[in-house]
Amino acid sequence: MLKLLGNAKIFPFPKPSSFIKQLLMVGTCKNSIVVDFFSGSATTAHAVMQLNAEDGGHRQFIMVQ
Repeated sequence: MLKLLGNAKIFPFPKPSSFIKQLLMVGTCKNSIVVDFFSGSATTAHAVMQLNAEDGGHRQFIMVQ
């Protein structure tokens, strides 16, 4: 990876799912489709499923690696 990216700063941790879930609560409806183009650890998918379980939503997600 270092060979490919050089000395670029790389995040050593996934996005916090609690933060993503808060963004979803503000920015989606119960039947929204959420797209994540940087879904390495699928944190967004996890947050979508958690929020659906909590509020009875039917949000769907598309994750792109």
